[in-house]
Amino acid sequence: MPKVKASKLSVVDSHPLARKSASKKQSKPSKGNSQVTFKADVKGKGKQQAQAPEAAGSTTALPKSTTSNTPPAIPTTSTFLVVVGSYEKNLYGIEGTFSAGSTSAPKLRPIFIFPAHLSCIKAVAASPGGGKWLATGSDDEFVKIWDLKRRKEVGGLSQHVGSITSVTFPTRSHLLSASEDSTISLFRTNDWALLRSLKGHSGRINCIDVHPSGKVALSVGKDKTLKMWDLMRGRGAASLPLGVEAEIVRFSASGAHFAVLSPQGVDIYALDMKRINTIAFPKRLLDVRFASAQDDSGKEHEMLLVATEDGKVLCYDVSEAVAAGGDDDDEREAVAKAVFGGHSNRVKAISVLRLRLPDDDAKVVKTLFSTVSSDGKINVHDLSHAFTSASSDVAVSAADAIQPIASYDTKGSRLVCCTMAESSAGHRVVRESAGGDYEVDEDEEGAEGDDDLYGDYEEGEEEQEVEVDEEEAEETEE
Repeated sequence: MPKVKASKLSVVDSHPLARKSASKKQSKPSKGNSQVTFKADVKGKGKQQAQAPEAAGSTTALPKSTTSNTPPAIPTTSTFLVVVGSYEKNLYGIEGTFSAGSTSAPKLRPIFIFPAHLSCIKAVAASPGGGKWLATGSDDEFVKIWDLKRRKEVGGLSQHVGSITSVTFPTRSHLLSASEDSTISLFRTNDWALLRSLKGHSGRINCIDVHPSGKVALSVGKDKTLKMWDLMRGRGAASLPLGVEAEIVRFSASGAHFAVLSPQGVDIYALDMKRINTIAFPKRLLDVRFASAQDDSGKEHEMLLVATEDGKVLCYDVSEAVAAGGDDDDEREAVAKAVFGGHSNRVKAISVLRLRLPDDDAKVVKTLFSTVSSDGKINVHDLSHAFTSASSDVAVSAADAIQPIASYDTKGSRLVCCTMAESSAGHRVVRESAGGDYEVDEDEEGAEGDDDLYGDYEEGEEEQEVEVDEEEAEETEE
């Protein structure tokens, strides 16, 4: 079993779970000098850069192999975790528990609160299928890795030389990070080796997201383009000029659509990269998420959640929004199905988690989503309430909209990002040896096939600098 050498990192205390070494200064790596726990290069697998994306075109389709009929596994558990990053550098871990016999409202309690970075925490993500790993990204240019089961910092990755803007786990065994340095890094979690450095954007990358199949990623950035990445080959696949700087890109849970959020609103696209519809809003929108939910009859609906500047989350039925689209002459305005409230200030981020409760009907799937705001509150909502509420007027006040089933007040922290994860209870994958190393059991660490999903890429492949096509850049500026 491969061993990952860990530096002497502090263990999170039981209460209030503040790190003992929080007061110790961290040295920031200088450019070209790596001061990380995990080396980016491993023998035979040097740092590689992606090939340039293909020519832009709105008719470029995602590879057919990205579609998958296998639905994601839905855990059976009565506990979940909401992890939140703040402008004040603090990381909050809030555990939610549904008590026996009660499926309506969970109890929230903090299990850790501590300063995790030297600067604002801008991105956070938990690995799927058990939520063992947690990744956080900050303005301090570090991607930090945390073991949620042991509640311990494992190390830091300093591959980037700019603020970290987005992190996501495409599988249990891989991590993607994006930065203001215009690059995307693909890491392997069993030894945290850098598998690929994807280059193609000409400026800051604002967001990345991965198709549910794990084979394709999308990114948007300051260069006003939408770029598609073939993760199987580790190269750019396509580039689409947007004409405006997009802030967020998200795939739908089914993988059939994706949404792009910009100052003009939310554009919904089909997989062939053709725009289907636009959801416009008079005020600024800050986040967007797809989520699947069951109505009272058990029928599945794909929903789109949109965070607004006035403390609300608008909920749209994707099938209705897609049906409302079409040719420009026939395009109709998408109508919100429900409006969720509970905040007095802008909603900065949304995260979604589906689970089955042990005491509930096995066929009933509960869809929860958490929201964080500049007002310092962490709210948890039940998406099924969208089917029973009459609060669909987008002009309704946040106080009169659907209220959260649970809430935690951080007392004034400016919350920036959040992620929801399954309960950390379960088998420990990383075990500390007498020498201070961590032995990683590969059979437990990733789901079957995860480790080989992206392969090792061809050894000896020449590194290629990617240049943005001049014609494409001009098209973008127009």
